[in-house]
Amino acid sequence: MKRGALLIAMIAIIFGLGVSVHFRMEQYRFRRQSERLLEDLRGLELRTASAAEVRSVVKKWGFKAWGRGERPAQSCTEDECTYRFELAPKADRDIFSNPFASRAVTFPVEWLGARPSVVHAWVQIRANALASVSFSVWTLGRGCDGEGRLECTLMGYADTKQLKSGWSSHQQPDVRLKQYLLHPSYLVGAFPEWENADTGGNPTVIVWTELFRDANTEDVSRLMQFDLSCLTSFLSCRGSDLMPAAWAQSVEDARQSPKVLSCPPEVSKRVSQLADAVAVVRPKTVELSPPRHKGGSPRLRELEIINVIRQPEKYAPQLTTVYVDKPEMMTNADNGSPLRAGQEYVFLLQVHNTPERGWIALYPCGALSLNDANLAMVREVATNGGD
Repeated sequence: MKRGALLIAMIAIIFGLGVSVHFRMEQYRFRRQSERLLEDLRGLELRTASAAEVRSVVKKWGFKAWGRGERPAQSCTEDECTYRFELAPKADRDIFSNPFASRAVTFPVEWLGARPSVVHAWVQIRANALASVSFSVWTLGRGCDGEGRLECTLMGYADTKQLKSGWSSHQQPDVRLKQYLLHPSYLVGAFPEWENADTGGNPTVIVWTELFRDANTEDVSRLMQFDLSCLTSFLSCRGSDLMPAAWAQSVEDARQSPKVLSCPPEVSKRVSQLADAVAVVRPKTVELSPPRHKGGSPRLRELEIINVIRQPEKYAPQLTTVYVDKPEMMTNADNGSPLRAGQEYVFLLQVHNTPERGWIALYPCGALSLNDANLAMVREVATNGGD
């Protein structure tokens, strides 16, 4: 019996070692594939690739046609199409590749050498040329409490045009505006997301960068960098490991960013450039409704839309309800006076869509007096196009 037990133990050890070697080999193969995919995508963006070069990469990796623009229901055309690709370690695909799975599932797999991870890539052709690229990594993370103790899901994003899929903190108007005032050609950040529809409520750290059309090649090259070596390291990734340049930039931005925003005319002009929609509105009430869910924003309801100066690019939500992240945003950017019911204003708005519904939010410094100067400013931006 002792010999039998010893034999079973030896077989179990050998089997475990074999599984571990297999998982680790697949993890290294996944890392190398991800690095090559990232290199191809960065190369497309840095050389402003033609549609033919984009399709060559699409064919090489097996990207699938997703749809025209950001709406999958619209079929691709010859000169406009969005392609998507998903990559996960083969050893744990469809079983343990979900980085949002519970620790009871992920811990034994991680111990054996596999790390639940997934890579998403998008490329978009518009007007028969490259319009945007996106690369993201979702994996197990650590250090969510800032001291290296708490485990979490780590999400790293780099986009030349953000494909919005949820109402995340980095898309909220006050965050975007503070970033935009520091460097208008890109946005970057790193922050925890504890309760968020994008993460299913899991503790998550998101590191992200969004590069606009006028970003220079140095910034594109620097901020689209990922260090994927942590996908095969003994310890799981931290945000500063996965996207070191974006993390360092976000730390510097946090040091420089103003704690309280003032609203001189030049800031309101910047906001009008950033706004997805511009409308002349008359609020019937200035009382904010409570948030619809925990962690949400209050709402300004019963807006009367007098005129829409800039229409949202995508299908628009109802503009009669606007989310207001902070009470101090309910002031006139021209003179700091509280907004009044029954008075007309120019609202600078952020629109966010998912395939199911849309939201709209007021930017800081985004409520302007209705006068000739402000109308001329927002109409000029609407005509010339914003970022």
